[in-house]
Amino acid sequence: MPSATFSHTVPVDASPSEAWAALQDPNTWANIGPVSAVSNPAYRSDATLESFDWIADVGGKKYDGIATGGDYTIDERFTMTLDTSEIAGDVVATIARSNPSTEVTVEITFRTKGMLSAMFFPAIKQALASGFPQQVEDIVSAI
Repeated sequence: MPSATFSHTVPVDASPSEAWAALQDPNTWANIGPVSAVSNPAYRSDATLESFDWIADVGGKKYDGIATGGDYTIDERFTMTLDTSEIAGDVVATIARSNPSTEVTVEITFRTKGMLSAMFFPAIKQALASGFPQQVEDIVSAI
């Protein structure tokens, strides 16, 4: 099935711990890629985001999905897997101290899982390519 990867790095005037805290808010991820809404967050005992429900908009149709947190290093790196019946993906967010600011990099890989998303993949890929940098800028502006 087709897939595409996008990455964008943004400097932010915040400490790595402030950036980390923002990445643990599920609403931070509410408008990244095909994600159009998030709900029902769950957290690990150390306050790291463990999972949340999300809705993907593929070809004008909405699909319920779940995001599951993967490996992480507090204040440095956070991964998630996004999954629906039509589309899946992986997110890697990294935080690096860069004098005098902090750099936040978000990389997302999406792959199709069904016939509908495969059919619409060129449009999905184009929408992600054109909108992803601004989406990451918006995430970081909230930090």
